[in-house]
Amino acid sequence: MRVPVGVKLSAFALVIMGSYTYFANSIPQIESKPPAELSLEGGDVSPAQLVKFGEEIFHTKGTCEICHKIGEKGTRAPDLAGVGARAAHRRPGSTAKQYLIESLLEPQAYLVEGYPPIMPKVDKPPIGLNRSELWALVAFLESLGGTVDVKLDDIPKTAGAPAGGGGTAAAELTLPGDPKAGQALFTGKAICFTCHTVDKIAAGKIGPDLTQIAKIQTPQYIMAKVLNPAAMGTVPGYPKGVMPPTFGQMLTAKEYVDLVAFLLTLK
Repeated sequence: MRVPVGVKLSAFALVIMGSYTYFANSIPQIESKPPAELSLEGGDVSPAQLVKFGEEIFHTKGTCEICHKIGEKGTRAPDLAGVGARAAHRRPGSTAKQYLIESLLEPQAYLVEGYPPIMPKVDKPPIGLNRSELWALVAFLESLGGTVDVKLDDIPKTAGAPAGGGGTAAAELTLPGDPKAGQALFTGKAICFTCHTVDKIAAGKIGPDLTQIAKIQTPQYIMAKVLNPAAMGTVPGYPKGVMPPTFGQMLTAKEYVDLVAFLLTLK
């Protein structure tokens, strides 16, 4: 009996698929997990452990070192060497820990001379530190020339989302724009690439590096900066008045939303 060609092809396809499935299942699988939240509430932690946790947050989730340096001047924000000691004298009537906590939760309350109000609230998106992480970060900052005496009770209970997902974090703003179209505008009509650096896309040096801008700035800041750059202040180390205030006239509404959507991908 002759077997129809279609049947032969179907059987052959099943054998091939089975072989690929067996091969794929034989490869060790790598599970990708988001970074774990730090939770210290109710735990017994020493000042040294707290400082160590805080230093890790400074370099990772807190994204602090994108703007701040320790022992050298950064281009966006003040050098933090010795900040634990300086914080005690920064604002009359405030202790070091009070000033540091305020600087993280309400960074616009007091501005260091020469620096614009560009720091976001670190307990809100895009950074979103929880109360334990804020506690550890303050301890680390205190350790830079000062005395570590911050307690969890010093951090407002309303700060951040409770560790472990027990609360509701503020929803991040999402735009209906097309990031790919926005990238084309960045390297084309909007000519952003002539002044700004974005990894593998642009290497301008006149304006600040935007490679991780969405990791350290809110969507609201980015949207406002495109339309009215002077009102948002100038990053130290860069000339004032260079960024044109005419993008609201140069770009259509769709182009503006596309450009911002692209900038929000830069994390």
